Amino acid sequence: MTIGSFAPRRRRRIDVRIWLAALVGAALVLLAPLLARAQGAGADSVTLQWTAPGDDGSIGTATLYHMKMSTSTITSGNWASATDVSGLPSPLVSGTRQSVVVRGLSSGTTYYFAIRAEDDAGNLAPISNVVQWNWVYDTAPPAAPSGVSAAKAGANVQVSWSANSEPDLQGYSVYRATASSGPYSKISSSVLTGLSYVDTAVPAGVSSVWYEVTATDNSDNESARSAAAQVQLSSAPPPTVTDALSAAYPNPSKRGDAVCLPITSAGSGDGMFIDIISSGGFRVRRLDVASAPRCTDGSVRWDGHNDAGVEVAPGVYRAWLIAGDRKSAIKLVRQP
Repeated sequence: MTIGSFAPRRRRRIDVRIWLAALVGAALVLLAPLLARAQGAGADSVTLQWTAPGDDGSIGTATLYHMKMSTSTITSGNWASATDVSGLPSPLVSGTRQSVVVRGLSSGTTYYFAIRAEDDAGNLAPISNVVQWNWVYDTAPPAAPSGVSAAKAGANVQVSWSANSEPDLQGYSVYRATASSGPYSKISSSVLTGLSYVDTAVPAGVSSVWYEVTATDNSDNESARSAAAQVQLSSAPPPTVTDALSAAYPNPSKRGDAVCLPITSAGSGDGMFIDIISSGGFRVRRLDVASAPRCTDGSVRWDGHNDAGVEVAPGVYRAWLIAGDRKSAIKLVRQP
């Protein structure tokens, strides 16, 4: 709420922006230890909250606050006769959230509150808007924020969202997770009044992070979390290496030559075989990859013999790498 301008003194003015609020949209809350009786008789306290003004516009610090309460609405005509609220804090720097607890109220009686600020020359701002407190407690949370997005900003991540429309909105909170299913942890240390947040503590060693945002009203009711926004921090991991045979050499090969069969595999070769199949579809040799002889480069070595140890005849063959249900084949040519 806005408490207007002070009378000018050397063209100095105070633009005091103050929020006085009941639990429904105006930040009146019942404090402990009476909070447990908020719904029953005997509760006698409310908290009034506002944002500190400046001494010159929104700059600097005001000198003094004056708050009044009454059982009828407060105007400039009855301001002087309204009851003074004691225990007000000293003004803090412009934009700081401040509050006061008003005690000794009669439950069920409607009260009205207003506030004025004073500068160091004794100039008073006009009366603020008047807030009514009628013991109706706000327990309804705001809507979950919408339009949440997140994007990398160098080594950081900037999270943005659309503004909520609730008139008693206090601000927003940002939550982060390193998995789409959570858990989510709150990473904003205080309620945010803006519509963006820069995460400067992104966890190391994770490929993606997820963000959700909540809204909180002046009664400290927090909304459900928004839809999640994901940010991929690193490139996708390389695809899993598949088991496969590469081009054999020498190929064609002559009678008496051994053939090297290179294998691309992420494993050790256990449970993998190479079958040499003739053009007629018959297997002439099976090589156990884990125990087969090796060429100098580590490739599996086939000596050109069949399982009986006899040199195979010249012709076209296929070498099949078999790894479970995965198969890979290359063509081999044996010459006289």
